[in-house]
Amino acid sequence: MTSPSADRQWFIVSRWQEFQGEARANLLRTICVGAFYIIELINHGVQIGPLQLPKLVGDQFHRSVTGLAIAWTMVALVTHVCLRRQFFPAATKYITTACDLAILTAVLTIADGPRSPIVVAYFLILALAALRLSLRLVSATTIGAIVSYMFLLGFVKYYAATDRATAMNVPRYYELIILVALALTGVILGQVIRQMRTAAEDYSRRTARQ
Repeated sequence: MTSPSADRQWFIVSRWQEFQGEARANLLRTICVGAFYIIELINHGVQIGPLQLPKLVGDQFHRSVTGLAIAWTMVALVTHVCLRRQFFPAATKYITTACDLAILTAVLTIADGPRSPIVVAYFLILALAALRLSLRLVSATTIGAIVSYMFLLGFVKYYAATDRATAMNVPRYYELIILVALALTGVILGQVIRQMRTAAEDYSRRTARQ
């Protein structure tokens, strides 16, 4: 059992690591949005000199994705400004993660739903949560990712047009695999954070004995 003093020191260290982790997560968030949007641009057709790639998505879909990509970029920009000004309330990591989950789910509702390969981005959001070294954030993100994916399944079943819903449906075992994988990923990342604290405390004790 750790002492109150040790808990206090860990809080101070973890809070600083959360700040640095938020900055790294925000940079990676921007890179991920840019990378996925470049793929979207390629799917929308590329005509540069001899490079001629066919258009695979419609203009309406492209405009919708562009709007969501801009919104996601604005989240990253606002987060960057707040961090530069040393404005970092404890709720920041939860707010930015909630925005990530909400925008990703919105993208999937206008794309191919649970059939879209972009579903893997839920796991990227979980990985970004782990960068803050907050066990509570990882737990909240795991629950949020599962709820978001279940919302996506419900959207396809109850709200998508019949012909579109048929094209977006995936087998039940596929849904279960994704849900179990999200839960297990959250558990594994949580264990990594716990082990990191144990390693830090063990290192501190060994250093103090020297």
